[in-house]
Amino acid sequence: MPRGKADSAARLAALREAERDYCRKDPVYFVENYCHIEDKDAPDLIAPFTLWPGQKKALEAFASHRLCVVLKARQLGFTWLALAEAARLLVLWPGRTVVGLSRSEEEAKELVRRLGVMLRYMPEFAQPAAAAPAGWQGAVFEVTALRITLRFASGPPGVFQAFPSGPSVGRSFTADLIVIDEWAFQQFAREIWASAFPVVNRPEGGRVIGLSTIKRGTLFEEIFTGRGNGFHKLFLPWSADPRRDKAWYRRTLAALGRDRTLQEYPASVEEALTVPGGAFFPEVSEATHKGGPPGENVRRYVAIDYGLDMLSAHWVAVDEQGRAVVYREFDAPDLTIGQAARAVLEKSEGEDIELVLAPPDLWNRSQESGRSRAQLFSEAGLVLTRSSRDFAAGCAAMKEWLAPGPGGAPAMTLGDVPRLWDCLARIQKDEHNPDVYAKTPHDLTHDVDSLRYFCVWWKNPAAPGAKEPRAVWEPDLYEDYENADEEGKAYLLRRYGDPWG
Repeated sequence: MPRGKADSAARLAALREAERDYCRKDPVYFVENYCHIEDKDAPDLIAPFTLWPGQKKALEAFASHRLCVVLKARQLGFTWLALAEAARLLVLWPGRTVVGLSRSEEEAKELVRRLGVMLRYMPEFAQPAAAAPAGWQGAVFEVTALRITLRFASGPPGVFQAFPSGPSVGRSFTADLIVIDEWAFQQFAREIWASAFPVVNRPEGGRVIGLSTIKRGTLFEEIFTGRGNGFHKLFLPWSADPRRDKAWYRRTLAALGRDRTLQEYPASVEEALTVPGGAFFPEVSEATHKGGPPGENVRRYVAIDYGLDMLSAHWVAVDEQGRAVVYREFDAPDLTIGQAARAVLEKSEGEDIELVLAPPDLWNRSQESGRSRAQLFSEAGLVLTRSSRDFAAGCAAMKEWLAPGPGGAPAMTLGDVPRLWDCLARIQKDEHNPDVYAKTPHDLTHDVDSLRYFCVWWKNPAAPGAKEPRAVWEPDLYEDYENADEEGKAYLLRRYGDPWG
């Protein structure tokens, strides 16, 4: 090659490398100069990615923080924005791996398709492997349904791999960047996060970008509202799109209704986290439900929810006016029946506990031994009383206990029980039946279920100056009653008293 051409080629190569280096340092410059997206409102479907101020702020955060979580209103282009950061990583640093996690396989394929659009309109940095011009020395890429592979003239390949949500998906990859789309709506969010976080939890690398609109009672909400978890939090309101004005919002409000609009297009974090129609116990607040320790003349009860995954127990005191306070809680996973019984007995030491209320399924007999878990609790020293299995009635009873009374004070207050406070605040209505609370996620339901077993059972206040006696049945008596006919049930009640008061 003649010297002049060689010098020109060297200068061009140096300029290209300087441009690449500038793009490595300035993500906003890279996106606005090299990224294209599909814009349904543009004259041409494919348009340059012109960033709004909120998008610029978010993009800079993606580049400078290892862990980013974004709570946003809908349709703000943030999936495209996260993919633009993925494209920057892949084309400028050979050998990088980016993983995209979506709710379904179709949505995972859509992530791949969108990133493919970006790369096809980025000829300065990457060319399709089947159509690269002669003499091309840059990266080439190949696209399949769930994967994009970039190959470089030197260095290892880069990979973008998309996965649909699944309980074990986090164990199947290593990554430099994980993009989690619609995180609040991922079915296996907790399992995925537990296995995926170690993949990026390296001292000098590994990033996460989590995006979602709000869904209460989810891991996404916990991470966004949690303190000290290492995440940089961003909120983007409906007005982050400068084309949306008050007239647009009024039209949206008229079309969707207030509840749906506040959920999909919140104006503030507070608005997003107080979605009307979502929380099952919106009446519970520290201003109205904060209670102190129980008084002297009270009847004390314990209510438990038990499974091998979790014991949840709550201590409730009821005074002679029928006012209750939940004054103690205990939650522990992986306890045997013997360990669970000892824990409740130890924490009740020195207190006169009238009854320990428990779910009816503890009286189901084991096919192997013919004995029930209630019997095993009794043998361990903790005699249980069967509460009601009527879920709807239990939910209604809880609402009645927690509803503000004539003077504004509820019949039940909550003491130093932080986990119960949290669960009551976050648990949602069932999507198909607003009269009951949702039974998922399970880490929220244990404490609420435990309290429900008290609320649906209790009906008698303490007598002034004395405690009203109540029949206490052994587990075998409950089983005999369950299997007896009407005459037999009446006999048992006459002979041994009414354990339900």
